[in-house]
Amino acid sequence: MAVASLLALLVSFVAAFAAYRLYINYTLRLTAQQRGCLPAARYKHKDPVFGLDIFLRTGDAISKNQFLVEHQRRYDTYGHTFESLNFGSRGISSIHPENLRAIFSKDAADWGVQPLRLHSMSPFCGEGFITTDGSTWKASHDLLKPGFHRSNISDFGPLEEHLQILLGQIPKDGSKFDLQPYILRLYLDLNTLFLFGEPIGMLSGTLPSHAEGFLDAFQAGFNGCGLRIALGPLSFLMPKGSWLKACDKVHKFADMYVDRAIEYRNEVSSVGASQDKTKQRTLLFNMAQATADRTVLRNQVVQAMMAATETTASLISHAIRNLASNPSIAAQVRAEVLAVGNKPLDFDQLPRIKSLQHVITETLRLYPVFPQNNRVALKDTVLPAGGGPDGTAPVFAPAGTLFDTSFATLHRDPEIWGPNANEFCPSRWENGYVPPPFTFMPFGAGPRQCLGQQKATMEASYIVARILQEFSGIKSEDEKPYQAQVALTAKSAHGCPVSLTPATG
Repeated sequence: MAVASLLALLVSFVAAFAAYRLYINYTLRLTAQQRGCLPAARYKHKDPVFGLDIFLRTGDAISKNQFLVEHQRRYDTYGHTFESLNFGSRGISSIHPENLRAIFSKDAADWGVQPLRLHSMSPFCGEGFITTDGSTWKASHDLLKPGFHRSNISDFGPLEEHLQILLGQIPKDGSKFDLQPYILRLYLDLNTLFLFGEPIGMLSGTLPSHAEGFLDAFQAGFNGCGLRIALGPLSFLMPKGSWLKACDKVHKFADMYVDRAIEYRNEVSSVGASQDKTKQRTLLFNMAQATADRTVLRNQVVQAMMAATETTASLISHAIRNLASNPSIAAQVRAEVLAVGNKPLDFDQLPRIKSLQHVITETLRLYPVFPQNNRVALKDTVLPAGGGPDGTAPVFAPAGTLFDTSFATLHRDPEIWGPNANEFCPSRWENGYVPPPFTFMPFGAGPRQCLGQQKATMEASYIVARILQEFSGIKSEDEKPYQAQVALTAKSAHGCPVSLTPATG
């Protein structure tokens, strides 16, 4: 009897929801017509009420490292813009450059991330540049921005110091090994050095006692945020006990460094002393000069670590993987690097090594640091393209519409990049080639474009150049087709298997 009652209640709920959807769709169609809009192509759902089929299909693709392939398949099937359901709400996916211009630049104020992220992520990282919009986002952005000034990111001394540790650990006898884990450990040290003022000791294997368990807690907290966002209205299904414990451990780790930064701020201001340059180049100490709010500082530095996790490391790993698979290109770049001679590889010299910069840029095209991005319509607005039978009419996006784009798909569009769009071809960037606006967005675009772009590309250039100086041969040992393992960023699911030949003379 109880089962029958529950079943009847469920059927009634679904029927009521379907009726509500029909009414909402009718009113939205009228509003869209009044604005001269037409609907985009529609994803063919097996579940036409909630769209749970696309949620399950996406989850399956992620588990099989086919997330980017699945996105590519959808755009191949439905075109550059299509509509779908997201837990019963409307979603629009698009890689049309004019839609990207509208969302990320021209009409950026109409779109945000806070409704999508803040509730799910707040227990882990609070309010900050990743989770908020409007004035709160701007305050976070303004607090972080000075830390990425060239004067704070152009000293490669600490980078070289840690690179030397890595070079002392990797095989140099021509044997096969996976370079990617070494690069990831390198950047765990470099990121914590930049963010907190001291490395966490991953390369040396000497983690400080207060860091015991921190990385596992950070990863658990980070993953929990992603799962809660993916589950949407079903996020209550995720057990929170262990996740909240992980969040608390991360907070305690960050708070220790926040307290140090505030203490240093107070010391400098009380005696009127000049700032220590090393501390000035540390993001947390830099932010503490502008505010002593403990919660604000913790939120910003945790979110900065989220954004830095595996980004530059993935770029470097992909770049070396590309060079190892293309020995003639690697030889050309190495010759240009060696031609620099004894000149320092710095912010002035690295951009002049054109073939190296073309390799970094082409790597970002094929393997963007942030392969996918979302926004939510904060009010009723219009996308300029994607509607109607030919995809040229504007599309109405009512408040609450979830927008999804795939930079990985955009960067491989043959209509933009030609028939060799899927090939690693650094020469496409020669002669100062600049692609059309909003067709190349490895670090996003507009006001929310990644602050760490210059830091990431220059550090990647430095490490790739130094690897080419140290080794005359980099041979690919990867026998498997490429697969991307996607979280916030994308890395190679198979790592970067190589064998190295040390340079002589």
